[in-house]
Amino acid sequence: MEVDLDLVDEAIRRFHLADAREAVNLALRTLLHEDASVEEEDEYDEFSDLNAWRPHRNGDG
Repeated sequence: MEVDLDLVDEAIRRFHLADAREAVNLALRTLLHEDASVEEEDEYDEFSDLNAWRPHRNGDG
């Protein structure tokens, strides 16, 4: 596997990681966690959205 060593070194420095393996694992976990969050956000449920239950005012109000 080829990776950009400058990016790996930057991740190691910023996040105080031990080595490239930890940097790659952190990156993968972060990507997978963000993807799961996006999937959850995509599931809109109008019944759990409290704003959907509030009465809407007319523009004149």
